[in-house]
Amino acid sequence: MTDEVATTDQYPITDHIAICPVTPLLVGQIVGLAELQWDDRTVPEAAMRGLGWREGDDLPLEDMLVTAEGHLAHLGGHLALSFAHFYWVGGEDWGEDFWGTLPGWSSHENAGREVFDAQINAAVAQFSQRLGPPEHDLRSEGGTLAMGPGEWRHAAWRRGSNLLVIGPRHEGLSYFQFEEAVVYIGPAKKTAPLPALHDFIA
Repeated sequence: MTDEVATTDQYPITDHIAICPVTPLLVGQIVGLAELQWDDRTVPEAAMRGLGWREGDDLPLEDMLVTAEGHLAHLGGHLALSFAHFYWVGGEDWGEDFWGTLPGWSSHENAGREVFDAQINAAVAQFSQRLGPPEHDLRSEGGTLAMGPGEWRHAAWRRGSNLLVIGPRHEGLSYFQFEEAVVYIGPAKKTAPLPALHDFIA
């Protein structure tokens, strides 16, 4: 028996999808935030705190708030709010289901890419009900070495001087081995052509 097989037998690896769903409440909050000026971070941050988003204990990154429903919102000159993660649990490095233990999140073992993609499609559908069809709805080759290749969907709406994007990206906490689905808000000049959306939310 090789060391590789022994490691696999000792630490079985299973795919997981963790979900904190996009709800009508979150859609309304995001649409309001997308109308704000994002060149001054204090403005949207004050608005988020007014919505009840708060700092939490043991968050994986600095500059992060938690929504009342449990979504993790990373702040900078933009907002990147995660609502689904595609990852595996097992082996020596990823032995615990971190995402599945967070308040407001549910973990689905042995779920595949189709479950992850369905969360993105459901989020796009909810925002489309509020904002109309996306102005840009693009599909491109995506995925990661760990989770395998796939087709990434990115949908975007211009909201004044901002861009609102929904789609997957590489998940940085895993050193880009895994994937996460995010709602992104960031400034975008009205007259400037859009960058590739998968690069915009990277």
